[in-house]
Amino acid sequence: MALKASFTEDIAVDVLIVGAGPAGFIAAVTLARYGETERVLDQDLNAQGHVIDRPTQLLHFEYTDDTEYPIHALVKHKFSNATSIYRCKYLVGSDGAGGVTCRVLDIPIESSSHDDVWVVADMELESDFPDVRRRSLIRSRYGAIIITPNVGGGNRVYTQLSPKELADLAAMDEPQSMRPERHLIATDWKDLALLNILKSRLEENLKPYTGIFKNILWISQYRVKQGIIKEFFDRNSVFVVGDACHVHSPKAAQGLNISMMDSYNLTWKLALVLQGKMRPEMLETYNTERRKIAQELIEFDTKYSHIFGKKEFLDNNEEFHEVYGKAHGFTTGIGLQYLPNQLISSSVNPLINMASLNPLTPGKRLPPFTAVRHIDGTPIAMLSEMPTFGRFHLIIFAGTALRSARFESCATNLGSTSSVLTRYLLGTIHIWAPENIRHAKPTNTGRVIDLFLLHTESHHTIELAALPTPLPDWKHRVYADKLGKTHKANGVDPDIGAMVLVRPGGYVALITDLEGGAQVTQFMDTFMVVPECGTSNGV
Repeated sequence: MALKASFTEDIAVDVLIVGAGPAGFIAAVTLARYGETERVLDQDLNAQGHVIDRPTQLLHFEYTDDTEYPIHALVKHKFSNATSIYRCKYLVGSDGAGGVTCRVLDIPIESSSHDDVWVVADMELESDFPDVRRRSLIRSRYGAIIITPNVGGGNRVYTQLSPKELADLAAMDEPQSMRPERHLIATDWKDLALLNILKSRLEENLKPYTGIFKNILWISQYRVKQGIIKEFFDRNSVFVVGDACHVHSPKAAQGLNISMMDSYNLTWKLALVLQGKMRPEMLETYNTERRKIAQELIEFDTKYSHIFGKKEFLDNNEEFHEVYGKAHGFTTGIGLQYLPNQLISSSVNPLINMASLNPLTPGKRLPPFTAVRHIDGTPIAMLSEMPTFGRFHLIIFAGTALRSARFESCATNLGSTSSVLTRYLLGTIHIWAPENIRHAKPTNTGRVIDLFLLHTESHHTIELAALPTPLPDWKHRVYADKLGKTHKANGVDPDIGAMVLVRPGGYVALITDLEGGAQVTQFMDTFMVVPECGTSNGV
């Protein structure tokens, strides 16, 4: 039955994003452009003419036979009670665990909780502990505590309750069921008992340093919960991101990171599909890629939460540090890997030395590295040269091959009509205008892929204008890798070289040799839309 509402507006949009937390913000920002705090992200969206309307809520949505906008959503303004019908092509649910999106789809979170119960408090902590403004994890025979800095000079402090402490707290009032989620379950006088436990734990663990609670903003206890939904999408039209599709404890500090990565993984694909540049079925890779990562995070979080708080693991520092180190892989994304799919090549390239420091690997993030920009001799952090504007990046690690026949063959392919640099575009393409991660150039807007060339020659001995066509037109994207350190760190032999295709989200999609231009084109043709008419005027 069609949705009906009184005093409604009928609004048509490409994408309706439900929820204005970090996952929803990143989804909106990414789509709008093709942030740390809500204020920063608000400013970014407002600067682009987009408004976040927080007093509204999604009531329901349904699929219809509307061929252009198949999803119809009923939205209500909380203060005026006015309702609107949003007709949309896609809906992104970032409305948290138990939100409307999953409820309408009838895909509840499959969750589990266990006996680890933690106390958490926000406070002003006066301490001579030298790392009080760092994230500190302290374990002792008295138990474990976590101290993290808050904005404004305060701190958040966690500690795990022992079985005896739990029993003592339970005896203080009538038994009550403890919901397996972050929820205030203590009465005011019980908060005092929690505060005393936290003070005692902090005092014992900080010795010989001291810590005094000056101002308690709030205190609570919660039972650790992990959960994940069966699928992160429905009918390739409704997608669920962030806490709406996976929940876990805050101990490893991964909620914000993983949620924002969910949104970015989805929205660069969604943007290309909406622009008619990528095939819609590629949106299915969001589910296969991100659900795998969420499952790995939950398994890691379960082990991390358990091993951190238990006294019997106190002497097992090797295992603890191994588990703790894995957290950085989730935070940066460097430790994660997507399995082969339509957007990740399954071929294992023998060119890459897998024993190197950061070997380039399909399905893993492009590691950060530096090089000297050839045109002005400026050392550059290369990731800052790769704007997040929905473009693939083709990186040529040419090494010592700039004057070789292999490199000439590489350039010939890039300048041909089958070149991936222009193959997926319509109309006039201008010569590349210099830009970086903060500043885009309108003349570059229509591009699907951009180019980077790294070589190991001295930038004093190579004339950019003498490079084979079309590389002189990319003179702002040529870099010198002194002594080949970046090549070697990434597993590339400077005497052999390699071409690396990196997705808009920063993950490596394909690795070939310098003469593998046709292989790159063949790979991208499996998921990109090739226009019937070719491009003209420039590369």
